[in-house]
Amino acid sequence: MKSSRYVAGLAATLAALTTATPLAAQTITDPTKPAAPASPPKPSDGPPSPFSFTAAYTADLLDDASGGRNSGAGYVDLLKLSLAYDGGVAGHEGLTGLVSLEHANGSNFTASKVGGLQDVSASEAQPEAFRLYEAWLQQSTLNDQGGVKVGLIDINTNFDVQETAALFLNGSHGIGVDVSDTGLNGPSDYPTPALAVTGFYRPAEGWTAQLGVFDGVAGIPAHRGDFVAVEFDGALIIGQVEKRFGDVARVEVGAWTYTGAFPSLDQFTADGAPRAVHGDDGIYGLLEGRLTTKPGDSGGGLSGWVRLGVANGDINEVENYLGAGLVYTGLIKGRDKDEIGVAIARAGLGSGAREAGAMMGRDIGAAETDLEATYRYAFKDWLNIQPDLQYVMNPHGDLHIPNAVVVGLRLAFTYSK
Repeated sequence: MKSSRYVAGLAATLAALTTATPLAAQTITDPTKPAAPASPPKPSDGPPSPFSFTAAYTADLLDDASGGRNSGAGYVDLLKLSLAYDGGVAGHEGLTGLVSLEHANGSNFTASKVGGLQDVSASEAQPEAFRLYEAWLQQSTLNDQGGVKVGLIDINTNFDVQETAALFLNGSHGIGVDVSDTGLNGPSDYPTPALAVTGFYRPAEGWTAQLGVFDGVAGIPAHRGDFVAVEFDGALIIGQVEKRFGDVARVEVGAWTYTGAFPSLDQFTADGAPRAVHGDDGIYGLLEGRLTTKPGDSGGGLSGWVRLGVANGDINEVENYLGAGLVYTGLIKGRDKDEIGVAIARAGLGSGAREAGAMMGRDIGAAETDLEATYRYAFKDWLNIQPDLQYVMNPHGDLHIPNAVVVGLRLAFTYSK
C-alpha cells in the first residue's frame, strides 16, 4: 500500500490517545447491545410486546448557492420502517432481531450539482427504489459477554460508528469515506447491506472486540433498484477493538480487507484493460468523548471527535481520510436537547486517482475537503428541524471546479410504538 506513512502516523496517534483520561461525563453507548426498552407498560396495558415499530422520514432541502458543477436546488428524502424484536420479553433470553424497509428518492445532488465525492447528504442513493434494508437475528451468550448476528446487516451499525458525528448531514460523518468508497457496490452499508455473520466478545470491563465476514459484493451492481438482491463474490472481512471509559469516551481501532481482486486505477494490461489488483484493505481509528459539561446538567456540554483512516490508493480513489468536529448540546437556555456543531471531512486522493484523472484530462489535487456547520432544533419529540451550511473545497479533487457553498435544511420525523 502506498499510504504506509499514514498508517504509521495513525498507529502512533491512537496509541497516545488510548492513555488519555476523559475530561468529564458523556453518554457513550455500545452498538453491540440492544436498545434500552421503552418505559414499562401500565398494569392495564397487559403483557409487554416483544416487538417495537419505528417509522422515520428524513427530508433534506439543499441548494448549491454558488460554485460547484451546477448551481441550483435539490431534494433528498429517505423513509425507513423498522420492526425490532426483543426476545427477552418473550422468554428467549439474549435473542434480538430487526427487519427494516427503506425508500429513497434517488437523488444524485452531490454528483450533479456540487460535483463532489463525499455526499453532502448521507441519505443520497441511486436509483429511486423501495428495498429490504436489514433483516437479522442476534443471539447473545455468556451473560451478554459475547454474541453472534446473522442476516442482512448494515456494517455501520456495529463497525466504524461515529456517535458524536451523527449530527451532521455529510455522509462521511456516518461511515468514513475511506471505507464507504470501497467494493463494487459499497461495503454492505446504505443503501444496500449484504449478507453477513458478525460476532462480538467482551473480554474485560470496557473492552469489546468484533469480527465480521460480509459478502464481498453488496446486492447486485447491475440491479441496484431490486427489492432484495444477493450476489456471492468473495468476502469483506473486518475486525474492530473498542475501549470505552465508562459512559465518558471511547477509542476504537479497526482493520478491513477484501478477498477478491479489483480493477486498478492506473495500471493496465497490454490490451488497455485495467489490471486486476489484490490487496484492497485499510485501517481506521476513532476517539470521541466529552470535553466539558454544563453546570448541573450532565446531559449537555461540548463533545468532540477525531477519526483517521487509510485505504489502498491503487484501487480506491480515497487513500486517506481525516474527520473531526465539535458538538455542543444545550447552548441556548431552555433548549437542552438542541445541538450545534462544526465539522471537517477531508478525503485525501491517492496517486492512482490523480493519474486516472490526468488520463481523462482532469487536474486532480490532493484532496476534497468539506467544512460543515449545523444546528439541530428539537422542535418536538417527533420532529427535528436542522439548518445546515457546507463549504466544499476542490469538489472531487478537481482543481477546475469552483469551491461550492451548499445551504440545506433537514426535517426529520420519527414515530415509535
